[in-house]
Amino acid sequence: MNVKEIKEIIGEKKGVELLQTIASLFPNEVVFSTSFGIEDQVITEWIGKNNINIEIFTLDTGRLFKETYSLWSRTLERYQLPIKTYTADTTLLEDFISRKGPNSFYESVENRKECCRIRKIEPLQRAIKGKKNLGNGHPIRSIHQSPRYGLYRIR
Repeated sequence: MNVKEIKEIIGEKKGVELLQTIASLFPNEVVFSTSFGIEDQVITEWIGKNNINIEIFTLDTGRLFKETYSLWSRTLERYQLPIKTYTADTTLLEDFISRKGPNSFYESVENRKECCRIRKIEPLQRAIKGKKNLGNGHPIRSIHQSPRYGLYRIR
């Protein structure tokens, strides 16, 4: 299925109907990335209350605010949905922190990029491996297929 066909099927659908349609087009292949922002919480509620077959995941960088962890816990309690968690590879992270320190990403762009690769990029690649669709909590403006990962990104 190509982007044009997906757009035709989706049409003007929004909200729950849109999520249900996407999940039915790609059974067991749709993932939703949450960072627990307000838009993400709305989508999580739609998925949970309507029993939509979309896997929810998050990236735990190890540097999230206390409030984020609290909201995460409340979200788990409220919706009774698993939120698959991806973290940095411990060997890579331990090596990075041992060599450069826990706050080295403040010191240079190079350190920031390395830290981001370890804490965000590599875990995200694991999260989307084998999936066809990736969504986040932003309003849908476009659908395109990523040449790098071969998945559809609904934005």
